[in-house]
Amino acid sequence: MKLENFIFNILESKAKSFLVYFITFVLFALSIATFPNEIIKAKMLPSKDSDTFSIYVDLKDGSSKLQTKEVTRCISSKLQKNEFVTNISIFIGEGQPLDFAAMVKQSALKDKQSQAEIMVNIKKAENREITSYNLISNIRENIQKNCSLYEANIKFIELPAGPPVLASIVAEIYGGNSFETRRNFSLKIAKILKEQATLVDIDVMADKDYIKYQLELDNNKIIKSGISLEQVKNILYLAYEGMEISVVNEEKAENQIPIFLRLDDSRLLENSTKKSLESKLQTLKLVNNQGFMINLASFITIKEIIKEPTLTSKNLNMMINVIAETNKDSQIYPLLDSRNQMLKELEKEFIITKTNMLNLSFEDKNTKEKFDLVFDGELKVTIDTFIDLGGAFIIALVLIFFLMVMYYKSFALSGGIVLASFISIVGVIFAHVIMDIITEDTFYLTATSLIGFIGLIGINSRNSTLIIDFSKQLVKEENLSINQAIARATATRSKPIILTVLTMVFASSLLATDAVFGGLGVALIGGTLISYIVSMFFVPVIIKNQLHKII
Repeated sequence: MKLENFIFNILESKAKSFLVYFITFVLFALSIATFPNEIIKAKMLPSKDSDTFSIYVDLKDGSSKLQTKEVTRCISSKLQKNEFVTNISIFIGEGQPLDFAAMVKQSALKDKQSQAEIMVNIKKAENREITSYNLISNIRENIQKNCSLYEANIKFIELPAGPPVLASIVAEIYGGNSFETRRNFSLKIAKILKEQATLVDIDVMADKDYIKYQLELDNNKIIKSGISLEQVKNILYLAYEGMEISVVNEEKAENQIPIFLRLDDSRLLENSTKKSLESKLQTLKLVNNQGFMINLASFITIKEIIKEPTLTSKNLNMMINVIAETNKDSQIYPLLDSRNQMLKELEKEFIITKTNMLNLSFEDKNTKEKFDLVFDGELKVTIDTFIDLGGAFIIALVLIFFLMVMYYKSFALSGGIVLASFISIVGVIFAHVIMDIITEDTFYLTATSLIGFIGLIGINSRNSTLIIDFSKQLVKEENLSINQAIARATATRSKPIILTVLTMVFASSLLATDAVFGGLGVALIGGTLISYIVSMFFVPVIIKNQLHKII
């Protein structure tokens, strides 16, 4: 009876009814304001706590395997000092066995001496007090600062919580009259990304120019010296690459055992200079058909050439990828900051045009070259997912609106029901704010949060329908006034509504702490709790002037 009288007094007083509208509007405005103020942040899925992660090492092209080993040795020594690391596997000149992340990160394509991958296994989650992504964040700076020898680029790769992508943020650079101008423009974009506090592991996926030594054989000299051309080629290959020259058959061996022959470490150069290569060739000698020893250097001319870059294309358009990862942040916020910085810093050199949401087009004021900047990666997946789920939410609201119109034959009343359902966003947002306060890591509004919000529409609409139908019945059968009927119907239906709410809260609490589905659980908890308050106070006020039209 107390609740019935309380609701009846609100319905009878215009001031109190206006106060309900005002409080609802203020709460709704505050919940929406959390997004531009970054009180609550949006992300497709939070980071995943895993028992393994990888480290990709990329030295500049032309670097030797010894230099790559030196970098990986430094990294492994740092990792071994960490109490949570259990074992480490290093793969030099190749990618590690393909995992979920490496499928799209071009791991299988690695075959250069300047490349390496490190697979790191850490203790199980129950045996450590820190999540894997926080552990990576803690060790990243120390390793990158002390082990980035020979201009090595060191990137930490986590197992993705959702669909695997090349990187969290991928800036695809198209256009330009040549590879060089496209690469120079990519370096400018990378420089701006590096200035963002929460962006790490920035890399321009384009080869740098480096000198390569090409050996040219003088066929005339070789023939005149009494040595065969094939003999010279074989000794060069045997000295530096090696070859399988025979096999050994063992009785207990399943297969033949190959005999691989190559010179020992004496074949290695002291440094990457032309002089060092010439001196090494002089130590390799062959016997001609007359029994004289002749060194290889007399047959070979060494030429310096610039290594041709590896070209990348997408949809038959030449492009360069600039990639970046986020450190304890969503992708959209550092991207927006870097995008604003691009518009500000590059406007002196380029005519900038905004295209297709976040993407940009640049035209050089001097050379008239045009470049297109297209954002991809997990950022694009996040935007596409939120757009799709937002569209699904709007469609759900429209369908429920027309369903209510068909049922009640009233556009105004149906609009009130839909509005009451939409107000439940207040509970969803504030529940995420509370979780963000009480949890150690940032609690994001995720794709699963939006799924929960869509599911709340039906629950809230049902609560409103129960109150409206029972109010109609009371007016017809007991001849109560509109306000009395709404007050009594709301008070009577409050118990079954609160029981439904508590059931949903207890069931959803099991999901609230899950890394992936935590957003869904928190959305259902906050949304159902606020839906009870909306059903008890906002719905009665919004339907009181429209109920008489359907009786």
